[in-house]
This record gives sequence, structure tokens and C-alpha cells, in this order.
Amino acid sequence: MAGSDQAFADDVRRQISVRLIPLLIVIYIMAHLDRVNVSFAALTMNQDLNFSDAVYGLGAGLFFFGYFLFEVPANLLLERIGARRLISSIMLIWGTVSALMACVATPTQFYVMRFILGVAEAGLYPGIILYLTYWFRANDRATAIGQFALALAVAGLLGSPLSGAIMDGMGGVLGLAGWQWLFIVEGIPTVLLGLVVLTVLPDGPAQARWLTAAQRSWLQNALATERAAAAPVAHGTLRKIFHPTVLLLALAYFLFLGSFTGVIFWSPKLVHALDPSLSATAVGWVVGAPYLLFGAALVLWGRHSDRTGERYWHVSVGALTAAAGYLLMAFADSVWQVSVGMLVALLGAGAAFSCFWGLVTAAIPPAMAAVGIAVVNSFGALGAFITVAALGRLLEATHSYRPGVLLFSVAAVLAAVAVQVVPRPGRGAAGA
Repeated sequence: MAGSDQAFADDVRRQISVRLIPLLIVIYIMAHLDRVNVSFAALTMNQDLNFSDAVYGLGAGLFFFGYFLFEVPANLLLERIGARRLISSIMLIWGTVSALMACVATPTQFYVMRFILGVAEAGLYPGIILYLTYWFRANDRATAIGQFALALAVAGLLGSPLSGAIMDGMGGVLGLAGWQWLFIVEGIPTVLLGLVVLTVLPDGPAQARWLTAAQRSWLQNALATERAAAAPVAHGTLRKIFHPTVLLLALAYFLFLGSFTGVIFWSPKLVHALDPSLSATAVGWVVGAPYLLFGAALVLWGRHSDRTGERYWHVSVGALTAAAGYLLMAFADSVWQVSVGMLVALLGAGAAFSCFWGLVTAAIPPAMAAVGIAVVNSFGALGAFITVAALGRLLEATHSYRPGVLLFSVAAVLAAVAVQVVPRPGRGAAGA
């Protein structure tokens, strides 16, 4: 590519990043907060409602079961009705459900509301990953996805202490407990943001009036050329689901996301168990601080992957680093030791996340992208459901977090191995 052409392409990429990535980051921050704030609510909600660890684990995990069941249909719906309408609609639904979590009083109500919340959020993450393929060429996707995935880092870094502060500061206001205010305060803004998305998010480059006609034409032609160069595949939905590449990526994500989510949903209770004198805000800072390394790894490791054009080992090294962090957490007997383990774990997880979806979008042919991405992410959700629920049962049976967290470490190692077995893409898989 000539220098002037490269400058033109870089300018288009920068404009897209500036216009889309910040909004997508805010959207996913809200999604992550509404998904995981139950882990902080549990610090007092479980006692107020007489929920056991098993009840909490199953209820927290049922979010991911609903997510798993409805993810593929939601992603197919995205291609039919467009990103703007789908994303705004599900935001209105999940924001409302999240706020209504404040009304939960029984285990059954807890289970039902968490399941519905998972159904509502099912199309968001894979939908956004697919949406980014409408805007970014293969060689740029790991960086773009890494930038978007910064939402996880921001949500963890700021959302954890924010959740703790809401619980500490608003408990008793209007007769509501702190955990009830947590759901209300973090749910309502999602509804308002959903209305904004409906008016400002373009469905694709053709609707991007902030690009010139020449820029839109170049981008659409560049993406069409990549799609045309990809190897043809069968178009049956079942064949796409059972394609070996899709299944191996799904296995890897099942193991990796399952282990990571298990740690995220149980770490506030683990920290509080080691030092019950800590306030919810203090627990939030202990859990949130490691997200600084998570965010740094997302950006720097993703850029390195784009520069080298390598995805597979970048993901595996990240997963192995996360496994080492989980191992440290499993044998921790103080808050500072857990903090060190979380720093290592989130450094590795950020590195793996930054490149994993770039690997997925390169390894799965474009004709299979909508179904393939949703299948991979839905199996990740299934892994999350199993690990979050299972740790509650293990905790009741053994009265220790160690067995469960050790299993998370083993799962992350197996995920690193599974990634290496994924077939390398052939013709048309730029950026792999």
C-alpha cells in the first residue's frame, strides 16, 4: 500500500475509532456493571434474604444460562434488524430488569430475575464483536476489539469501588438496603443510554454520515474484498455450528471465560472472608485495582498481536499467565496475597481477551461469522454458568475457596492448549 493510501486508511480507521469505540465502551461498562454488581450485593444481600452460598452461586450463574440459550438467536436477529435497534432494545430491557432486582425477596425470584437478565444481555457482546467486523479490516480488529474491551477494565477499576460505595453510603435511605440501591442506581442509567443509542449508532458504513463519500466507498470495498477472498463454506446453520474451528474456539472460550468469570463473581466474597472487617468500598478497591493491569494488557498486547500478525500464542500466553494468577489466589491466606494473585490473573486475562476475538474473526470464515461468533461466546457463557454455580456448591461442601479456584487454574491451562489446536486459517484469513 502506497504511503498516501496508507495515510487515507489510517485516517478512516481513526475516525471510526473516535466515533464508535467510546460509545461502545460506555454501553459495555453498563452491561458489565449490571451483570456483576450482584457479587457486591451478595456481601449483605445473602444475609438479609437468608441466601446460602449455593443459592447465590446458582442465581448468579443463571444469568449465563439465559445468555447461553438466547445468544445465537439474538446474533441472527442483529443481521436482520441492524445493530442500532437491537442494541438499544436490549439495553432498555436489561436496564429495567437490573433495577427491578431490588425487589427480589426469595431464591426463586432471584433465579428468575438473573435468568431474564441473561436473556436480555445475550446479544450484546457477540453483536458488538460482529458489528466491529462491519467497520474494521482484519489486520485492525485486535486493536479495535482491545480498545472496546477496555470497558471491562474501566468497569472493574471504577465499578467495583463504586458498587461498594453505593452500598456503604445509601443503606437505609428511603428504607432500602444498600444492595437494593446498588441495583437501582446502576440499572436506570442503562435505560437512558439505550434511548441515546437508538438515535446515534449507525448500522454500518453506509449510514455513517461523518465519513465522506470517498471514505465510505473505500471502506465498503476493502471489507468486501476481504470477504470475497475468504474460503467458501457451507451455508447451513447447523454446519456452521458444528464446524471444527467453531467447536474448538468454543471449547477454548468455555474453559477460559468460565475460569475468569468464576473468579470475578466470587472474589468480593473471597476478600471479605479473609478480612470481614473490610467495608464494601474497601473490598471494591481491592478487587478493582488489578483492572489497571487488565486494561494495560488489553491495549499493549493487542497492538503487539496486530503488529506481528500472530494471534494463537498471544492468546495462549495470556491464558497461562491467568492460570498462574488463579493458582496464587487458591493458596492465598491474606488479602494482600489475593491481591497479588488477582494482579497476575487479570494481567493474563487482559492479554488473552485482547487477541482472542481477533483470532476468532480471522479463523472463522466471514460467511460463518454471525453464527460462529455467537456460538463461541455462548459456550463461554455456559462455562461461566457452570463455574459460578459450582463454586457455591464446592464452598458449602468443603468450606474452602481453594478447590474451586484450583479448578479455574486448570481450566485456563486447558484453554491455552485448546487454542493451539484450532486450525490456522488459510486463504483470506488476514491478521491470523
